[in-house]
Amino acid sequence: MLDFNPSGKFTLLSIDGGGMRGLLALNMLAYLEKATGQPLYELFDMVAGTSTGAIIAAGIALKLTAKEIIHIYYDDIATEFRGGRGCWPRLNWLLHGMRHFYEIKPFIDALKAYAGHRRLGDLGMPGTNDHPYRKPIVLFTTKDLRTGNTYYLVNEGPGATMFSTWPVMGAVAASAAAPIYFPPVLGNLIDGGAGVFGNPSQAAAIELATYIGVAPEQVMHISLGTGHIPSNREDGEGSRFNIFNWLQYLISSSIEESALQQALATRAIYPQSDFRRYNVSLQPHHLQEDLAIDLNGVNPLQLNLDVSGTKELDLLSRIGWAYAEAIDWTQPNLMPWDTLGGRHRPEQKDLDWSGSIFV
Repeated sequence: MLDFNPSGKFTLLSIDGGGMRGLLALNMLAYLEKATGQPLYELFDMVAGTSTGAIIAAGIALKLTAKEIIHIYYDDIATEFRGGRGCWPRLNWLLHGMRHFYEIKPFIDALKAYAGHRRLGDLGMPGTNDHPYRKPIVLFTTKDLRTGNTYYLVNEGPGATMFSTWPVMGAVAASAAAPIYFPPVLGNLIDGGAGVFGNPSQAAAIELATYIGVAPEQVMHISLGTGHIPSNREDGEGSRFNIFNWLQYLISSSIEESALQQALATRAIYPQSDFRRYNVSLQPHHLQEDLAIDLNGVNPLQLNLDVSGTKELDLLSRIGWAYAEAIDWTQPNLMPWDTLGGRHRPEQKDLDWSGSIFV
């Protein structure tokens, strides 16, 4: 059996947002459960997540296995996205002011199946003499439109006083209420990834060290991404961009860059921690050559947040499992470019200034 924490450190798991691409992280976690022979709620002392990561983190805190959470994705969440496909939902979106593609109620109903009427303060087992903190501690992120503040929804530490009475179902929905896709929860709360915490690793590390009081050198932190899609634009392509190209580029690049920056900042702030960042590259040739994955006619660069097709969901699952198999889970202090199939280190390219008006 795999023992990825032989020194018995405090284990922190943080999971990025990414919509249905959360299946990547879920299948990595399913592999980890199988390899260790232990459920996730026993493997991790703290679980943190934004958006789809919050759904997964809540499932772990509710003592669900990765396979059980995967069923929720396939049977409930993907079904909700399928209901938004076709011409009528897009027409309905236009007729109602282009506010959002999906209603929040079916999504909340899907969450009810596993969260019930529990509150954040109900999550995790109370601390003991040997383990003074709740297990697992949870942290979700959501952003309040009224103030622009990001809330860190927790069940332990000073913040628990404010958030312990929040319904789990509402807290997770707030963290996952991605603008354009869903309306704000209570009219005010949106996806925590709308700020810089689509990757919640830094927020979770600060919460644990500063407010919970666990020394960084005692922490093993596993940070899971939901797949990296590089820009790969042609030389000079930006000169032909229109407003829609720019909007798409600014949204995608901000998500990718902030996720990497959060990981780099976490490592820089807490160099004493054993920080491991895993994020698979979705470049087709990397998947085929490094991980020997049959793409089955699907372009992985088009795996959007609300993808719902059977072939696409199956590919996401196979990518997550194959990437997990390729990782050396016993190796400390990894970044994605240190893993087989992981996203590559950011490149720098030379520019040809000859013939330009700036010379």
